Amino acid sequence: MSLRILWRSAVFIITLLLIYLAFPILIVPTSLPAIQQMIVANEYPEEYLPPPPVVSAGTPADAQIYELQIPTIPTLKDKINLIKTLHQQGMDLILQK
Repeated sequence: MSLRILWRSAVFIITLLLIYLAFPILIVPTSLPAIQQMIVANEYPEEYLPPPPVVSAGTPADAQIYELQIPTIPTLKDKINLIKTLHQQGMDLILQK
């Protein structure tokens, strides 16, 4: 086998894999802003942030409690999990689950 045939076959297979991975992610309506915020801005998308703590108004001392939340930088594992979740949502849309 010639090197040219091997190279073209490898490029073809890689292209098919990229299409398989990218197409379902791109058809999810909210995927582009989430990917931009997670990958480019390096912060968590709003829908993946934990809900803010609930402060009850009727505490005995009526004291206001302020909680400082330091924004965490998403790790590579968090970014991969986001992409997996978006891919699964896209596959569900394609397969009508």
